[in-house]
Amino acid sequence: MARLRTALLVLVPLAVAAQPDRSQEQFRQAGVCARCHVVSVLEWGISGHGKKGHPDCQGCHGPSRGHVADERNGVKPDRLPRGAEIASLCAGCHAPQCPKTSAAGECQKCHHVHALLNPAAPPPQEPPPAGASRSAKRPAPPAPPPDFRVADLGIEMVLIPAGQFDMGSERWPASSPVHTVHVEAFYLGKTEVTQAQWEAVMGANPSLHQGPEFPDARRMPVEQVSWEDCQAFLSQLNERVSGAGFRLPTEAEWEYAARAGSGNLEAQAWYRANSARRPGAGGDFQEADAFAPRPVGTKQPNRLGVFDLFGNVWEWCSSLDRPYPFANDGRNSVTAAGKRILRGGGFADSAEYLNAALRHSERSDRRYQWNGLRLARNVTRAN
Repeated sequence: MARLRTALLVLVPLAVAAQPDRSQEQFRQAGVCARCHVVSVLEWGISGHGKKGHPDCQGCHGPSRGHVADERNGVKPDRLPRGAEIASLCAGCHAPQCPKTSAAGECQKCHHVHALLNPAAPPPQEPPPAGASRSAKRPAPPAPPPDFRVADLGIEMVLIPAGQFDMGSERWPASSPVHTVHVEAFYLGKTEVTQAQWEAVMGANPSLHQGPEFPDARRMPVEQVSWEDCQAFLSQLNERVSGAGFRLPTEAEWEYAARAGSGNLEAQAWYRANSARRPGAGGDFQEADAFAPRPVGTKQPNRLGVFDLFGNVWEWCSSLDRPYPFANDGRNSVTAAGKRILRGGGFADSAEYLNAALRHSERSDRRYQWNGLRLARNVTRAN
């Protein structure tokens, strides 16, 4: 290892010396990354991204906290974009599809992952419209509506803007490693699906918490539903609301929205500390039946305008229980076998379970009185 490190220290100055002044400037901007990633930094410098709003490696790979974890160079990159995540970075500056192949993703099949140019055949520039300046920008697509409603069912959804975030936590093995995920814009239910909404679509109410003891049951979240039950509900709902394209959120979408919380659980969540069924009940040794969910939307929303992402009921996600890094690919289809993810914690859980990064999974056919759902849908269907 010492010999390798010495060789790198010799190689870097030689590589820098062989480049023009521009490459030396790129090495300076790349900073400590240039010690090891010589070729990548050179390719990045040749691409000219430093002059186009990408002045350093950290823009894509994060601040490199603990990048080299130990003396054996146990690498733990903060961000390692792959596949569609790379294409989403390109879309920030370039057209939404390749002008040559019309491909909309996986730019690295033709272009280098760092330099993003094809040395053999650089991508052609699209000619500007007649009479237009070459520097003219293409018009931005119309912004999607900020919300979506189905009035007769009382369904309200809020637009969650596109972005990227560091998903996961090193606190729990199933939630690690922390990695960066890009999320496209999507609509998310302002509240969990209620008992009234479920019954209006399915003709029956499976919830345990209903009857004379729960006068507000119709406004409470539906529960005691399996993931498979949710798929049947979505199928019926999509037949009723033509073209709506309702679905469950992916766990990445769920966590992305949940991280917009204020951190004040008492103000935003129904959980063990405040959801006892009777005054004076509670404590560490109470059974789950001593607690109950509450009507949706009665606590404060998070910064995105979404209610009850934490507490009330655990929420089924579309994603299979698979090790990280997260990948929203064909293996997560509704026909794939395996446990499915639930997020958010429930009314009988303590505060430590109400964490944006905590993952829980169950068999897709299992029904519990603390499991419910929240709707999601793609933005493209609203345009």
